[in-house]
This record gives sequence, structure tokens and C-alpha cells, in this order.
Amino acid sequence: MREDSENTTATIPLLAAGDRKGVLVGGWKSKEDLNEPHVTEIGRFAVMSTKKQSKNEFKFKSMEKGETKVISGTNY
Repeated sequence: MREDSENTTATIPLLAAGDRKGVLVGGWKSKEDLNEPHVTEIGRFAVMSTKKQSKNEFKFKSMEKGETKVISGTNY
């Protein structure tokens, strides 16, 4: 696969179990610390999963934006 100079951004929703004590269920909230180990782990997992399904050479480089939504778990 050839590499282009353009960056490709993928938005990949994931569901991760979280502690909901004292948290209201509802809308999306910005994730402040994108360098948090759990957040980058989720990003790497999402890219790896997408890479396997699409058979493209995606690579995790960085995260530009993160949001969470509390439901019966937490969406990232």
C-alpha cells in the first residue's frame, strides 16, 4: 500500500464499562486528557480492529479529540 502525505482521521465509537456512581446518564462530554493511558489504549485497539476488518495499513498516530457518554457503560 502506498503512503500519501495526507492524514486520514477515523472516528471509531467503542463501548467500555465504567463506574457510574454519581454520574448522570445522558449526553456527550469532551474528554480532557487524551494522553491518559486508558484512552490511548482504546484508540490503539480501535485502529487495530479497524485495520483487521478493512485489511488496510492503518496506524495509530495520535488522538485529536475525545468524547465520552455514560450509558450502561461509557462510550469513547
